[in-house]
Amino acid sequence: MELKNFLIIEDESDLSAIILNMIEVFGAKGQIAENAEKAIKTMQQNKFDYFIIDLTLPDKTGLQLYKDIVEHNPDFRGKAIFTSGLNVSDELKRVLVDDGAMFLAKPFTIEKFQNLIKNLL
Repeated sequence: MELKNFLIIEDESDLSAIILNMIEVFGAKGQIAENAEKAIKTMQQNKFDYFIIDLTLPDKTGLQLYKDIVEHNPDFRGKAIFTSGLNVSDELKRVLVDDGAMFLAKPFTIEKFQNLIKNLL
């Protein structure tokens, strides 16, 4: 069985390294992109099953990046876990409800993260 592949889009390098390590421990694989532009380029060269997207990226909001991804690849609708330390906006709430995407508030515990990931594997 092929391992699920996650693209981690997070501009905080320490956090993205921790997330990648946890994903690998849970039995999946992943790659890191520190901004939206790099995420799009990485997607063009690799196949991903899920996305972990920080809502506040340096070059674009995580929500806008998700919308761009889904616009070009409708199969990715709902295949995202958004992360943020900020409150959930009405626009994000609609995506979570309508698309079935997930949200993980920062700071999060290993248990909360593990529960989300294990449900996807």
